[in-house]
Amino acid sequence: ALVVTAVAARRARTPSRKRWITVGLLAFFVAFAHIDDILGGIQHKWLCHKEAGFFVYKAAKLPRELYDAAGNPKFMTEQGPDKKTLEPFLNFDRQITRDYKRTFLKIDKRIYRITNRQANEVIGESITFSAWPSEFIPTFSHVSASGCVDDTDAMREWNKWEAELFRLQ
Repeated sequence: ALVVTAVAARRARTPSRKRWITVGLLAFFVAFAHIDDILGGIQHKWLCHKEAGFFVYKAAKLPRELYDAAGNPKFMTEQGPDKKTLEPFLNFDRQITRDYKRTFLKIDKRIYRITNRQANEVIGESITFSAWPSEFIPTFSHVSASGCVDDTDAMREWNKWEAELFRLQ
């Protein structure tokens, strides 16, 4: 890229044309180096918009003794539902599909699914996507995936999803 820019700038006849060619070609090569990040980011946002989210298909039918007198679940902790308490009634399953899409960036799909054990039907699921940085341009910092929403919004959505899923019927 630098050689092409230098050769093109030498062939220009006026100093202003040399500047325009140099700046233009350098900008083109910088943008070209990040094209997979740009297009991959668009693909990631599209997947997050179209397929990701928190879905409640049915509220969990749980025994009345798992709720207090006000109808609040006794099995809820700060980390979410106590899986040991709910194990006889519900199945908690987590599935990660690595390289779900790999057109421009490596995108993983994560599904967290809750299934009613008696009816063997999915009552709720959370779907999200994680996009990993480009491998074309090496990164020198800590490499981590970016999700569909930031941590604060995700926690708020989780709490809303769990409240709807485990409301007393």
